[in-house]
Amino acid sequence: MNGVVRTQGWLGLAAVGRSQRFMTRQQRPPATATYDGTTAVCRAMSQGDFTPPPPPAKGGSTAKWVVAGCGGCLGLTVLAGLALAFFINRTLRFAVGPDQNPGETEELFTYAIPGESQSIFNLGLFGLQVTQVASTDSPPSVLLTMGQLPSYLQDRQSQQTFVEQFQDSVSTQGNYQLSEPQLEDRTLCGQPVSVAMQSGSLIQGDTTYDAASLLTFVEYNNDARFVWVLAHGEAPQTTADQVFATLDCR
Repeated sequence: MNGVVRTQGWLGLAAVGRSQRFMTRQQRPPATATYDGTTAVCRAMSQGDFTPPPPPAKGGSTAKWVVAGCGGCLGLTVLAGLALAFFINRTLRFAVGPDQNPGETEELFTYAIPGESQSIFNLGLFGLQVTQVASTDSPPSVLLTMGQLPSYLQDRQSQQTFVEQFQDSVSTQGNYQLSEPQLEDRTLCGQPVSVAMQSGSLIQGDTTYDAASLLTFVEYNNDARFVWVLAHGEAPQTTADQVFATLDCR
């Protein structure tokens, strides 16, 4: 910037005096021309004022923050994005809370939950369908999640990762602490499936409940579906087994 000011001041001498405008080349201050490729401006600046530009900042740290922020891709941030998508895509069906219309996604499975139940979450978007149904007691002793995965999640590993992220989000927000899964062979929709079984606890304030979890995938009518039964109470494993036994594909 100093070099630019000096150049403009030197040009202004023409208006002050004729003799100064014709000053000899030896009397002029030494200058070197440098080219700034970013702004495409060639300007004269004093050699003494020239300072090499700092090296460009590396983008690695930014990328690390982006990657770190995507660890829970199917959490509250995703749900907020779905609210925005509601205004963009009119085909979106989105409802959260009790007494909501269960919609098309609840037709994926038949089920039976002990006592009364209510739909608390219903989503259909771009091939993804997710429905959650819970018992009416508080906290709900049974949480049943049913879903159909979009076609672009073709391989089993991608499907499992997608569902596990959702499972981790719900478990964390609900204060569930579950053990490492153990696989057990069962039958669902007339097909053999591997069920991931977990046991643990649900912490609500000063009260701790026993908890059990059953998660599995099934292919039906060329669709990849999943079902997750989460129960707690006096005999959570028995309750989860009873709910799982009532499941069937529609």
